[in-house]
Amino acid sequence: MRRARIRKWVVRPILVLLLGALGYLGWNLATANFATVEAGRIYRSGQMRAGSMVQVIRSRGIRTVLNLRGSNPQKAWYRAERAAVLAEGATQVDIALSSSEWMSRAQLRTLLRVLDTCEYPLLIHCWRGSERTGLVSAMTELLRPGGTLADARGQFSLRYLFVRAGDGAMMREHLDRYERWLRDRGQDHSPGRFRLWVAEGYRPGTPCREQWPYDPYPLVVISRPPRHSGPLAGGKPAPRR
Repeated sequence: MRRARIRKWVVRPILVLLLGALGYLGWNLATANFATVEAGRIYRSGQMRAGSMVQVIRSRGIRTVLNLRGSNPQKAWYRAERAAVLAEGATQVDIALSSSEWMSRAQLRTLLRVLDTCEYPLLIHCWRGSERTGLVSAMTELLRPGGTLADARGQFSLRYLFVRAGDGAMMREHLDRYERWLRDRGQDHSPGRFRLWVAEGYRPGTPCREQWPYDPYPLVVISRPPRHSGPLAGGKPAPRR
């Protein structure tokens, strides 16, 4: 009788929690970890099938897809994604980030330039939509008027299957480094101070792409749809909604 009570009050709640966690994980994977960062303007996800990408572009009015896995024309997933994006009249921007390396200063400045000049609404994605996507989504929160450090930290959470260990820890540490930079100066966050940190204050840790003897990857590859006339990498950003 006592053992039965133990099973009822201990084992069953654990099983319920495990089933709930597995259900949530399955749902997140099935939806490619899709989520809203800023309604009507910025969205995030993991790698989608081309058909799912088309649905998101149409339903959210996506004008730019920022792929953090880099240009991979030899890969079937990349060819399918790029073809789908361009066919829908959106622009594909490829930047090769690694979740196991610190961003170089050139990479960070390139990302800032893309976020400043691309057409919105924007979809940001990597493979799982957790680490690299979390970092760039955090950047968009730091650039948003009224965005806070807490908002940026919120882009690294279990909601997005983010775990602060291994590669994930390195991505989150970019934000920690910015916070320390502010603290050392006795300053609070503002979009202008974040821009100053990107331009002058950021120093990557190790390992980093800057340490490579030769870098074979372009900083950014931009593919525009036919007859595209919108701004990117030099034009004016779309107004906020």
